[in-house]
Amino acid sequence: MNKQTLLSFHKWLGLIAGIFILIMGLTGSVIVFDEEIDHFIHSEIIEQPSSSKPVALDKAYSSIINKHPNWDLRFTSIPKRANRVIEAEIRRPETRRFLYIHPVSGEILFDSNSQNSFTHWMLKLHYSLHSGFWGELILLIAAIMFIGSLITGFWFYRKAIWRVLTFKIRPRFRDVQSTSSELHRTIGVWALLFNFITAATGALILFIIVGTHIKSGGPEPMPNPPAVSTSIDNLLDKAQTLYPGFAPSYISMPKQPNGNITFYGHMNTDWPIHYRFSNYVQFNPQNGKEEQSFFIANQPIYMHLLSFAYPLHFGNWGGLIIKILYSLFGLAPAVLSITGFIIWQKRNRKKKRIKRKRRNERLAA
Repeated sequence: MNKQTLLSFHKWLGLIAGIFILIMGLTGSVIVFDEEIDHFIHSEIIEQPSSSKPVALDKAYSSIINKHPNWDLRFTSIPKRANRVIEAEIRRPETRRFLYIHPVSGEILFDSNSQNSFTHWMLKLHYSLHSGFWGELILLIAAIMFIGSLITGFWFYRKAIWRVLTFKIRPRFRDVQSTSSELHRTIGVWALLFNFITAATGALILFIIVGTHIKSGGPEPMPNPPAVSTSIDNLLDKAQTLYPGFAPSYISMPKQPNGNITFYGHMNTDWPIHYRFSNYVQFNPQNGKEEQSFFIANQPIYMHLLSFAYPLHFGNWGGLIIKILYSLFGLAPAVLSITGFIIWQKRNRKKKRIKRKRRNERLAA
């Protein structure tokens, strides 16, 4: 493939996917800090006075089902000590609500529709454009095109990569076109690995989401949860006793009559980039009997790679410094999209001027 053809592929892949790359880059840089943003907004509720009493999940569960029966209920954050609220999420096919519950009394302190959550709104824009299945499919195609743009860009600039990284090629900012060209090359090279990782993991996540929708074959049924006759608090202790080193931090309650209570969490043998809910233990909601367990350490290599996808994409695997780096590098696709469009526009205008000049010369002759 010659240089001109390669550049043409790079150009059109970037231009067609450009607006979606711009949206995903900007929203991604924000939702890296989704937990921090939500906790800052609701800090007065989330932070509770310290108490020597244990966290009471059973009371929280009773409060939620009394107010919201027949919802798909998940405890999304379980404090180790009773100095923070229990966070929960309830879902139905077309809506979801976020709740903060007092860790001891079980009283619901905050109950809001997801439509009112800034970070959830940004997340839906990031992965579905607020357009459901078709938005997810469009972004999947855009992510694949972005990967193609990165590969062709790497091949086009491959001889200059080391010189850019070592500052042997110094950017020259003379006008809008040269500035855009220099930024496109420099940021494209410096953020190449990051962009490839986030694009590949994003495409994988979207592929799973789209595939799940296709396989479902129709609308999701309304939740019809069974009565829970066992203690959730006791099951939490049981899971940690049965599997030392297991730290449950997310509980999915059964949403259909044949469902189980599932405790998701991290094992002390997991790597930092393993998804924090890669392991789970399931219990029968009536008698508390263990039904199934799954631990990533016992799985084949491809399952580990799948487990890495979410943390590597969203940057929630290495603390605040990693999140800041993700947020900054997350702007790179947006910059590449904007500068790529400017370069194309300037070159297109130049070509039109040259064609116009030649046509006028022929007419004059």
